Amino acid sequence: MKIIPAIDLYQEKVVRLTKGDPNRSKTYSDDPLSIARKWQDQGAELLHLVDLSAALGQGDNSEIIKNIIDQLDIEIQVGGGIRDIKKAKKLLSLGAKRIIIGTKALDEDFLNQLLGSIDKERIAIGVDVLDSCLAINGWKEKTDFSGLDFIAYLQLKGITWVIYTDISRDGTLKGMNYQQISGLSTFSQMNFIASGGVASLEDLKQLKKSAPFLWGVIAGKALYEEKFTIPQAKALL
Repeated sequence: MKIIPAIDLYQEKVVRLTKGDPNRSKTYSDDPLSIARKWQDQGAELLHLVDLSAALGQGDNSEIIKNIIDQLDIEIQVGGGIRDIKKAKKLLSLGAKRIIIGTKALDEDFLNQLLGSIDKERIAIGVDVLDSCLAINGWKEKTDFSGLDFIAYLQLKGITWVIYTDISRDGTLKGMNYQQISGLSTFSQMNFIASGGVASLEDLKQLKKSAPFLWGVIAGKALYEEKFTIPQAKALL
């Protein structure tokens, strides 16, 4: 299991949101490249880079993303506002290891086109849940569609990478929903990355125990608030 630092970009700054709410935002740096280098220097093997501006329809941070990809030696997965094949291919051409598709994955025609033009190993789908139900449109709208049912659908379509986020925990430093995450073990052909609520090394220890099948876990605020370091997390995981 890998520890994956998150860098959320909003208006050219590194921020963390609480439960995905832009009105509950905390800025940690106005120099995203320096933060990316910091996580690389600490031993991160993969960065989780999200363009919140693009996801919210408020411009984008494409130049910053390109700069980070160019300057770093480690792998980077990129999400946020990827709603057409052209943008997906552009990010991959810049050197992103993997693109992350959110709400747009519910569009079956789009998903089919995506899988028809891009290697499935370079596609991850963000499955964002609130009370076990799928949330869409920048986490603002909760559906009646079960997150697990959506994953079953994605598996049938051939998707192999899923980033599973519990919105109610994201950015709260209140720990993860271990029971919910452990339920993902029924999908044996999926590579899962869990996100939302990591607060301490004890959380990572519990996650390793309850969900050893996870490929990775994303940490955001806990790293920025220095609750633990990447070397400590890597040693534990």
